[in-house]
Amino acid sequence: MKNISFIFILLFCSFLMGSAYSENITEANTVNSTSNNNTTQKKFIADYTSLTISESTTLSTDASQTVNIFRKNNGTVTVESGSSIFSNGANSSNTIQGRTQSGLTVTNSGTISAGNSKAINLLDATNSIITNNTGGIIKSNTNTITVTATNDNDANNVTINNSGEIYAYSTDPAANSAAIKSEADTDNITIINNSGGYIHSNSGNSSVQQGSTVFISSLSNATLTNSGTIENKAGVNNYALGIAGSGVTVTLRDKGKVIGKINVAGSGHTIKLQHGAGQAYFYDIDEDGTYDLEDLDGNPVVKGSAGSIGQGGNEMLDETLSYKSLNMRKSLIRFKKSEAYLNQDEWGEFFTTFNKRKENKSTLRLGSKTASFGANIIEPISENKNFILSVETGSLNIAQGHDINKVGFLTGLHFNEVEIFNINPDLFILGGANYNKSDRNILTNTTTTGEYNITDLYENYEFLIGAKTNLNSLFPDLSLNNLSPDISLNFGYSYTPSHEESKYFKWEDKDIYNGSIALSDEYEIINNEKTNFYISWIADARSVLDENVQVFYVNGVKGSYSQNNDLKNELSLSAGLNYEYKFSKNNIFLMSLDGLQTSQHTRGIQANLNYISKF
Repeated sequence: MKNISFIFILLFCSFLMGSAYSENITEANTVNSTSNNNTTQKKFIADYTSLTISESTTLSTDASQTVNIFRKNNGTVTVESGSSIFSNGANSSNTIQGRTQSGLTVTNSGTISAGNSKAINLLDATNSIITNNTGGIIKSNTNTITVTATNDNDANNVTINNSGEIYAYSTDPAANSAAIKSEADTDNITIINNSGGYIHSNSGNSSVQQGSTVFISSLSNATLTNSGTIENKAGVNNYALGIAGSGVTVTLRDKGKVIGKINVAGSGHTIKLQHGAGQAYFYDIDEDGTYDLEDLDGNPVVKGSAGSIGQGGNEMLDETLSYKSLNMRKSLIRFKKSEAYLNQDEWGEFFTTFNKRKENKSTLRLGSKTASFGANIIEPISENKNFILSVETGSLNIAQGHDINKVGFLTGLHFNEVEIFNINPDLFILGGANYNKSDRNILTNTTTTGEYNITDLYENYEFLIGAKTNLNSLFPDLSLNNLSPDISLNFGYSYTPSHEESKYFKWEDKDIYNGSIALSDEYEIINNEKTNFYISWIADARSVLDENVQVFYVNGVKGSYSQNNDLKNELSLSAGLNYEYKFSKNNIFLMSLDGLQTSQHTRGIQANLNYISKF
């Protein structure tokens, strides 16, 4: 009799405790600062039930399934900023259990946490959406968000959209501790990690399925898009991303980072890269399965892992040649209009140049900024011959974190007049070299920061030649008199020997030839004993005449790049104001200011300064 009484009392107490632990809810429900039911399980017992946790309130139990949604469709759980849902026990799991249901929406701006595994468990779930907003945290010891199909049930059409933090914090190398996992037999799973989103784990488990920070599998179709950070904090030799099944598309975008190894198993997968035109990257990929690579910005990409290198200064070699030729031609104009030219005196000027180039993704025209400082010095050798020395130093800042610092020189001769077919043009011939120091920031899954700074030291050699005459010399029958402009033909050549960057990237040698035809003229505004003020202009049409395909290697895998045809031609217009003032017979000051506009959307300004003092 005593035993019967004891059992009855025990069952009665269990009933009371069970009633306190679980609360059946329907329709719209709120747990807030005035609620007295924030320690009971919320069990959805009808379709279209909603639960909102607000006013920095915590809904917390010491058991599993703090929110239990089983076979009830179109439920909604909202956790507002500062609020939380916990399953606190060390063995507590499935803080939000969304089992055998369709249409569940979970929106988190606060915290959802499980003491053991599965902060959100979508078991045999379909058409469900998990949104973790900026500032939101979803965490558990292991397997923080899981999508699983059992037996012949479906688990598909699930979207996980993260702008906050999702993580599994277990450091046990034997644990099954993904931050997000869609297991086998799931399909149409979409995972979006937005800019600022952070998904991480700390797993040294050597199994791809059990150790990956994000593991995504599918029967036929799934997508993962990353613009944030996916990291395995156990180290870059552990798995950050596992892909399995069939038809998974992974898109790595913008400045998004993957820190840790990538494994591809199964078949029919695609890895797309969209980090921006010119962005270099290298991803170490274990290739147990098959996949295609695609760079959505048009960068050349090579397989054997996944790598691409921005062409950087190589893509701009012909433009650099053209601008150097243009700079020298403008300098020679000022020299020939100076008193130093008439007196066969040494002449020189300092110049500083700023150019900005606009990016065009469709042609892989890289955006860049150029700043340089230099000097052009001309020393008469004879009445018809002048020695030229040009020295220049500057920086080229290319989009996507690539900087090149340069020091270079050109030297050669200028002839005031050369007899060629009775035209008698003036002519310059120059050759020289540039010494380049390159610093390039790449995206990679092989470092703990997701980035790597790569350096390079290399040189390139240049040759310029230009001949100019007046149109009257070519077409004397036109009788243009002093209104006719000058016309010039100009050619450039650049050679870059093979060179190798400090990590991953190697270049074979590069040759490029270009040519241009230009019209130019000067118009005097003031010309007297003290002052000479005139306007000058040059209209130049440049084209690449010949170049070899740029061959490069990414971690030993060969790739190639050919410049887009739209980049091989350029129209340039440069106009300048030139002012010369004589303080005295032996003291002359010259200043000029030139602007530049090109069809390749380069804008620039150049200032030149000259002061001559004779003793």
